[in-house]
Parts: sequence; structure tokens; C-alpha cells
Amino acid sequence: MRSQALLIAIIAIATLVYPFIVFTSIERIGPTTLSLVLFFLLLIRVIARRRFNDPEQYVQLILVGSLCLMAAWQKSEVLLRFYPVAMNLAFSSFFLYSLTKEITLIEKFSQYFVKEPEPHQKLYMRGLTKAWALLLLFNAAAAAYTACCTSLEVWTLYNGVISYLIFGVFSLAELVNRYFYKKRYQSRLASDN
Repeated sequence: MRSQALLIAIIAIATLVYPFIVFTSIERIGPTTLSLVLFFLLLIRVIARRRFNDPEQYVQLILVGSLCLMAAWQKSEVLLRFYPVAMNLAFSSFFLYSLTKEITLIEKFSQYFVKEPEPHQKLYMRGLTKAWALLLLFNAAAAAYTACCTSLEVWTLYNGVISYLIFGVFSLAELVNRYFYKKRYQSRLASDN
């Protein structure tokens, strides 16, 4: 179990630093090898997580995996640069799809902290799910622009630094908003009593 968690952590770190891996090694090992390594890392992650009844895993594997195999077959650095686009689209689709269900993706995440969310909390989490889906779509569009219309250096800077800063700022803004949301809700409850 411990080795499985370690393997998943290593793959997650490799995914996070992926733009820098491409930037530093594309000339040396080429897009074909890099694409195949990326595909096998994705495949290993799916197997290591052992969530075989989870449809999100297969959507990600098909979307991102086919991009990796296409990049390897075409020996294309440009297709390899579309990996962040595919990842953002996959995650955005997971958030959007969860809006069609009774429990959204954010609610699933929050179940580690709040077992039975109140109706106002469920409404807040539904709105947050929409916000994450839109942010991921925006990031996919920006990543696509950097993949096809900018240099490898700009692509690496955006996808390896700026996009993470955007997600960090968004997360921080959400924490601040949640703090004030709770205060407003508690004030409203107090004034109703």
C-alpha cells in the first residue's frame, strides 16, 4: 500500500513538472520517447489507483492517452505540448459532469471534512464546482494558445509556472470568500433568531 502511494506521488510530481521535462529533454530524447513515457506513466497511475469502476479514469486515459500516442506516432513536439490542454479539458469535464449528479465533485472532496453538508453548503459547493470547471476551461484555452502559437519557452513558462499561480490565487480567493460566506451565513442565522 505504501509503495502504491509513493508511486502515485512520483507520477503526480512528474505530471506537475511536465512542462520543464519537455523543455529540458525534447531535443535529447525526442517527442516519440517522451510521449510514450508519458502514456505509460498515465497507464501506471490508472492501474496503481485501482479505481477500475471510476469512469473518470477511463475518460482521462482515452483523451490524454490518445494524445500521447498520436504525438509519438507523428513524432510531434506540438502535439506533445497539448498535454496540459487535454488534462484541463478532462478535469473540467469531470467537474461539469458532476453537476448533473446529486453530489458534485467538490462535495465528494469535502466529505473528508463535512459528512452531512447543509443545504446552503451544498449550494455553495455546486457554485464552486461551476467556477472550477470554468477556470479549467479558461486554462485549457490559454494552454492551447501557448501550444500552437508561442515558443517552447513561453509554453513552459505558462504551463509550468503561470497556470499554477492562477490556480493558487483562485484557491486563495476561494478560501477568503468561504470565510466571509460563513460569517454572513452565521450573521443571518443570528438575526433570524
